[in-house]
Amino acid sequence: MAFLDQAERARAAGLKDDPTRRDFVAGRIALRAFAAGILAVHPGELTAAYVCPDCGTGPENDHGRPGYRIAGLPAGLNLSLSRSHGWALLAAVHTREPGVRPGIDLEHSSGVTFPGFDVVALTPAERERLNTLTPDQATRWRAAAWARKEALLKSRGTGLRVDPATVEAFAEPGDGIVLIELDTFALGLPAGFAAALAVPGTA
Repeated sequence: MAFLDQAERARAAGLKDDPTRRDFVAGRIALRAFAAGILAVHPGELTAAYVCPDCGTGPENDHGRPGYRIAGLPAGLNLSLSRSHGWALLAAVHTREPGVRPGIDLEHSSGVTFPGFDVVALTPAERERLNTLTPDQATRWRAAAWARKEALLKSRGTGLRVDPATVEAFAEPGDGIVLIELDTFALGLPAGFAAALAVPGTA
């Protein structure tokens, strides 16, 4: 945790479940190394600057949309991070425009099978679509739909402040965002994962 900031280390220390803490720390270290590589700087030169719609930003903030500063100034890199079951995906847009946000999401099928998921996460049209699928197909489809919704809402900057059951996962977004379903096999992920990337403008 040498390159993590004080707020990140404090959050990690507060996580009592060992696998959760390891995933958190690994994700933050990977994100910092990823950003440093794009910016061609040493990871230690970056200071975390997470932005939360409710809490704002500041050195004490350990959550929200990830970002970094260099020598006190915005690094000019808009980032997205998603973790699931020991794996992480990262995305970046190299820009100083705060509204140009990537959104990436990684989901495991085991996370979309709990009772009530369909009601809280899917639109009426999506629930109808499920009726045409076999149980195995339905589980994979749920994971893909949830990954697409999360990626889209991250790119829009709202996250789950918007009811996901009002968001059509497979419709073309009407706000210029490009939504891409990622090939998890090509990414080297094991079976059971779905992933999506949302980016403003053209892909």
